[in-house]
Amino acid sequence: MNKKYSVEFKLKVVRDYERGEKGSHLIAQENGIHPGMVLRWYKIYKYHGIDGLRSRATSPTYSKEFKDKVKYEILTNVSLTTLSEKYHLSYSTIKRWSIECGMSKSINRIITTEELKALQEKHKNTKDPLIKELLEQLEYAKMENDCLKKLETLVQARKKKEQ
Repeated sequence: MNKKYSVEFKLKVVRDYERGEKGSHLIAQENGIHPGMVLRWYKIYKYHGIDGLRSRATSPTYSKEFKDKVKYEILTNVSLTTLSEKYHLSYSTIKRWSIECGMSKSINRIITTEELKALQEKHKNTKDPLIKELLEQLEYAKMENDCLKKLETLVQARKKKEQ
């Protein structure tokens, strides 16, 4: 159920939270809303003021520059919730854009050592710091994954030996 709340109601909730006398759970309970709404409205208010608490009547269109700016932040691992609040976008819009730029949370397979080496070779002369950082993270994750696999093998061997 999509329930609309007035700007005045949202502002009252935000002001109650700002005073710091009560936590989000108590304020939410008193107002019949979810504690996450208290925090979300508060963060939106911090970023956008009272205009952020107003409902938008239509779905806006976004410029390519704006989408690219948000997608860049997605790629730098800013949380989707933070971006949703910062840019006053729905979480589903941010999630869709993250999937468009290849940041889906679902991983279908693990990259092989050969694929990693090929990627590193392909991008070894790149000047883009983001690509360099992503390759480093990928290499680290690959090493970490290999270590965990080896550890699991050793643990299984020890258990088998003890039996």
